[in-house]
Amino acid sequence: MGMYTELIFGADLKKSTPKNVIEALKYMIGDTEEKPKDFPLPEGRCECLFRSSSYYFGVNKSVSKMWKDNIGENWVLSTRSNIKNYNCEIEAFLEWIKPYIDGGSGCRDMYAIVTYEEADSLDIYYLH
Repeated sequence: MGMYTELIFGADLKKSTPKNVIEALKYMIGDTEEKPKDFPLPEGRCECLFRSSSYYFGVNKSVSKMWKDNIGENWVLSTRSNIKNYNCEIEAFLEWIKPYIDGGSGCRDMYAIVTYEEADSLDIYYLH
């Protein structure tokens, strides 16, 4: 049956983030229904990463939002979801998105929290 892994992600993206990356993220969160022809994500289930959820976690419905900030004129991505992370899809996504992140939260720019269903601790991802 397998266990779920939760991903909480939030970051400002760089202004220079390529359009095909923005379009891929819009598809991943469900803002567009048609998969972009130039889908730059790693192979596997990364494309459904932000649309899956389990009742094991406190937030049992995936939540994703992406918007263009009016002041900074950059894209912002905020998500909370979980999947059965069989092929390390979460880690592949975090490695793929990191070069496009401009900032996260706090002085170390935290951008992701990853929690395995029965783990005693969680993994926190920082830019610095």
